[in-house]
Amino acid sequence: MALLSAVAFACSNVFISKGASGGGDRGVMFSVLVTMVFSGLLWLTLEGGSLGTGNPDEWWTGIGWFVLAGILAMVFGRTFLFASIRKLGVTRASAVKRLNPFFSVLLAFALLGEPVTGLDGLGIVGIALAFGLLIRRSFQRSVADIEAQAAPPSLASYGWGVGSALSYALAYITRKYGLLLVAAPAFGTMVSAVSGFTFFVIAAIFVSQYRVNFRNMFRNLNVWLVLAAFTVSLGQILLFAALFYEKVSTVVMIASLEIFIASFLSVVVFRTEARPDLETYIAATIATAGVIAIAWN
Repeated sequence: MALLSAVAFACSNVFISKGASGGGDRGVMFSVLVTMVFSGLLWLTLEGGSLGTGNPDEWWTGIGWFVLAGILAMVFGRTFLFASIRKLGVTRASAVKRLNPFFSVLLAFALLGEPVTGLDGLGIVGIALAFGLLIRRSFQRSVADIEAQAAPPSLASYGWGVGSALSYALAYITRKYGLLLVAAPAFGTMVSAVSGFTFFVIAAIFVSQYRVNFRNMFRNLNVWLVLAAFTVSLGQILLFAALFYEKVSTVVMIASLEIFIASFLSVVVFRTEARPDLETYIAATIATAGVIAIAWN
């Protein structure tokens, strides 16, 4: 499930890049709506509409964790992800997403008590080194490069990817907390998706930009954004389901293969961007080596 999730996320990255040009929401709300429908159907078919069992107080606590996971993943994680792909391109944005396991392993250690071994530490250092290599050239942007449109992305552009990675990592932890109390992964995913979409609805009441995004949710769609919504929803559902069976660190590490799948699709298959420079590929390779070191446990 984690590997299939990587394929789905890689496809969604390319589709977002092709369809989400320009500003505004550009598919985020619609993608959350699709996740809500998908997870609801899975809940009814795979879990028979079960709400989970157990102590009522624990059940409500679990629901609270699912709601928080939905806000973190569906709202902040996904909004920042769409912005990151627009500003960085598919390969760089996918490389920055390798910070997901960096944050996830540290948070799993601090909050869930999952052990950090020597290989975990080596993997964390590798991921941090790869990110430093990735952004190094952004410190060297010259005026001539910017005017020639040959400069690497600004540090601010990388901030969207970092925010997305941190939001998703926190969502994985809160999602795991919820599953420990309510052992119904499809139901939990649906609750998370409903909470994320509800956030957008409530925000539309008070914030004019969200009202505009909500009114234009279907008007701004194109075929690529529809495909992106389906694949990102599939990827998130598969990843959340995998958390039911395995440790947070292991699931996130396997899913990190997304970067190479995404790069191949964007450069070779769909040709949405030029071949990245050697430094980007080196950073991606080091980050993946760090991921493998952690997953090896």
